Amino acid sequence: MIQDQSSAIEQSLSQIVDMLLLNGTLTTCPGLVHGKMGIAVFFFHYARYSDNMLFTDYALDLIEEIQEQLHANSLADYEKGIAGIGVGIDYLILNEFLDTEDDIFEDFDQRMVRAVMYDSWPDFSQYDGLVGYGRYWITRLRHQASSLQARECLFRIIERIEEKLPDISIKEQTDVYCFLHDLQEITGFDSCTEIREQCRKWDLQSEDSSRCFPRLSNSVIGNIIRMYQCNHYFNGALQGEIDLALKRIPDLDMEKPPVSMGFLTGYAGEGLLRLTALRQTNNSWMFLL
Repeated sequence: MIQDQSSAIEQSLSQIVDMLLLNGTLTTCPGLVHGKMGIAVFFFHYARYSDNMLFTDYALDLIEEIQEQLHANSLADYEKGIAGIGVGIDYLILNEFLDTEDDIFEDFDQRMVRAVMYDSWPDFSQYDGLVGYGRYWITRLRHQASSLQARECLFRIIERIEEKLPDISIKEQTDVYCFLHDLQEITGFDSCTEIREQCRKWDLQSEDSSRCFPRLSNSVIGNIIRMYQCNHYFNGALQGEIDLALKRIPDLDMEKPPVSMGFLTGYAGEGLLRLTALRQTNNSWMFLL
């Protein structure tokens, strides 16, 4: 039974790889959530699983194309823009898919300083707003060349959250809380301790799990990632439930294919789910979304 399930997953993976090879470079969006960055993350993982460097080369080609698409006025947001792309590249470096190249981030840092300090921002959400910018600067705290800028930008983001705390919408509250949680837990950034305690008063847990992470789609990919994130931040799911969900990933239905090539609703996410089900990668990629 287990062998049959593994064979079905591997067959679906083969279909996913074929679709991404045909269409990955045709994807116009460079971003992490829906575009080339998420596809590159999948191919780096798949190259390690298959032990085939050709897939690494393809992923590197995608990153080169991303760099060619970006310019001084590129979108700063996490969903489609530089914040998410920067976090994706940092993830690849941490997982030893890429070597550290600080010059990759030099232009990114300049754009993201402007986004935090000078540009208008739509809200506090992760995908479109200020928390997404903060996610980028959390990754830059680890690098000496950018740590001062990172701290200044993170202080500014915390100030703005504190100023607007009573007005932050329910749809944005989970993003804000999880950002503050990671800022303190991952980096030891003590300046957010008090405001994080205030955010604990929010009613972030609900029987309706979609209430917790509204940015995640109501799909196989989004629902499983939601379980992992609820478990991590709120102890909201048992590990057994998560394992069962991975075992029940449906076969890829080519008559009703994913709606995109990307990470959250597309082939790249479907492929990473299956690598996780095969225990060929851990769940760290799920926290990119």
